[in-house]
Amino acid sequence: MDNHQVRLPKANILVVDDIPDNLRLLSAMLTQLGYEIRRVINGSTALKTAQAAPPDLILLDIMMPEMNGYEVCQHLKASERTRDIPVIFISALDEVFDKVKAFAVGGVDYITKPFSEEEVFARVENNLTIRRLQKQLIEQNILLQQEICDRKKAESALRLSQFYLDRFKDSIFFVNSNAQFVYVNEAACCILGYSREQLLSMTVHDIDPNFPAQTWHSQWQKLKYQESSSFESIHRTQDGRNLPVKISFSHLEFKEQQYLCTSAYYLTNPDLSN
Repeated sequence: MDNHQVRLPKANILVVDDIPDNLRLLSAMLTQLGYEIRRVINGSTALKTAQAAPPDLILLDIMMPEMNGYEVCQHLKASERTRDIPVIFISALDEVFDKVKAFAVGGVDYITKPFSEEEVFARVENNLTIRRLQKQLIEQNILLQQEICDRKKAESALRLSQFYLDRFKDSIFFVNSNAQFVYVNEAACCILGYSREQLLSMTVHDIDPNFPAQTWHSQWQKLKYQESSSFESIHRTQDGRNLPVKISFSHLEFKEQQYLCTSAYYLTNPDLSN
């Protein structure tokens, strides 16, 4: 019993039976395993209790006066608040038990009287495990859908920003902490003579001799903590020309990543005919 007590997680279980002795027996069995047990003796009270504080599992007697277990289960499944609670039916061996109806109204399992501790423990544990896995799957699906939605929004925003940035006459670069270009606009491609694919596979060091790789980290840290500012440098084109350039930069944060957004204004008019 102690081994079971260590392994099994706690859960809240509602036991519904019109016979007090059955309630006491089931409660004693499950309490020793660490479950929190609530006991009610009729269907109407069970519905009110489940609505007020939905349990993780319901053990529901079938043969009860006024409202039987099938009817209680139908009411539970009709309510958005309680419809996902797993219901295990309880039936005596000498009672007429319609298994088909039990599953048709929403039951997930059944236990017969007289109770066997091993059977009660196994059926309760199995159905609680299934319910936990279902909840995890639902939560993961919600997170996945949110991630897809966020990604679509980000992609739309990126496409929109590219549309506007491609209309700028100055070169625009987004640079990450590894000196890699993560975005370049059309003007940068035309002026430097590279395709966008080529520039996105390059780093700052490839076009700017004033930012060698060995000193990039320290220069990145220096620029990162400066206010938006500007400085002069050199950009080297694909055909080997050096273009004097005034670079303005600001900080950009996207999905918890830091970037430098730089705008390059060339101090001499680049010959774009080459």
